[in-house]
Amino acid sequence: MTEDASSAGSTPPRGTPNDPPPAATPADASGARPQATGSAPTPPPQSAQTAVVGAPPPPGGTTTSVMDPPPPPPAVAPEKPSRPGMGLLPIAIGVGLLAAAIALSATRSRADGDLDWSNYSVGLGATAVLVLVALAATVLGRGHATDTRATGSGTRALSANGRGREELVTWPGAIGVLGVGAMLVVGLEEMDGSEDWLAYLVGGVVVLLSVVGFVAVRRGAFVVTAILGLGIAYIQLADDVISDIGDDDDQAIIAAATIAVFVLAVTAVGWLLRTRAISGVVAGVIGLVGFNIVLIALVVVRAIGEFFGEFGMGGFDSDSGISSNSDYDNDVYIILAMAAVLTLLWALAAALDGNPGFTVLAIAMPATLVPMATFVLAVEHPTWWGVGLAGVGAVLLALVGLKQLLGRKRQH
Repeated sequence: MTEDASSAGSTPPRGTPNDPPPAATPADASGARPQATGSAPTPPPQSAQTAVVGAPPPPGGTTTSVMDPPPPPPAVAPEKPSRPGMGLLPIAIGVGLLAAAIALSATRSRADGDLDWSNYSVGLGATAVLVLVALAATVLGRGHATDTRATGSGTRALSANGRGREELVTWPGAIGVLGVGAMLVVGLEEMDGSEDWLAYLVGGVVVLLSVVGFVAVRRGAFVVTAILGLGIAYIQLADDVISDIGDDDDQAIIAAATIAVFVLAVTAVGWLLRTRAISGVVAGVIGLVGFNIVLIALVVVRAIGEFFGEFGMGGFDSDSGISSNSDYDNDVYIILAMAAVLTLLWALAAALDGNPGFTVLAIAMPATLVPMATFVLAVEHPTWWGVGLAGVGAVLLALVGLKQLLGRKRQH
């Protein structure tokens, strides 16, 4: 009995039909087994997981994401400067017609010796129109540009209009600057002593106005007008100072040296600006034309000397002070040496800047100067000159071609 009682006490009582059914226990987080009755234990925290950007998200639970910084926005290619379009057509035609009126006034206002105020007034009016249009476009363009920067909207839509205003400043302004110089010459050329100071005045005014225009719009047209103004003053300086240096027989060398100095000075100063190509090429054209004019003058003087020498009239002095029976061999060789220096510098500028204008100058200088030099030197066998020049040129091209060929073989 005792054993049976102890056994029954240790065994949980069995349910009876009158007992209520056991309450169903909720499932745990996994849903696999029921939880015990009473207070539910706190589930253990799940381990933190690190999400890698670009990988699929981890299963439910707390995640700590280490996010990379957002990628930079795609680089926007800089827009090409808009073209003025058809707006430049009336500008070009209008400026051309006003320039024709200025040229007509400049050439006909003193055709009879006295100043014709009717023609001169037309030139003054046309010049005033060009200058005032450029000035008005500059002022209005600056105000509009300020509004655009302040609002930050419509920049692309206004780019074409801005380019049109720039053209409206550039071409009327540049031609207007030249018109001011022309009107000064016409109006003041009859004053006493004007031959001593008028060129300096005109050149200085043209340079000053060109600098103002360049500061306003940074366009190369004002660089060209500034070079022309410098050339006007430089010619007067050469006539006043440089022409008195040396003998009459050295005038050709002095003229070529004067041109070379001007070309080198303008190119060196212009190289400091972003318009170095325009200033260098314009100065180079002046040098190319000037050197050819010097040699043409020598050819003409020599031909005249030979013509009159056949009649026993050699030894005359021309108006330029050059004797017809002078020996020009040294002059020509010195001129060719200066031309070679300019050619080398233009080729170097072409290599550094890449502007084809310098390349054209480097090609045109020997191609035009050497044939005329042979006429002045009265070369009897120009074939040898041609063979020598062609041989040196072929060697230079062959060296460049060999370098290119070796470079291609190294790449393969």
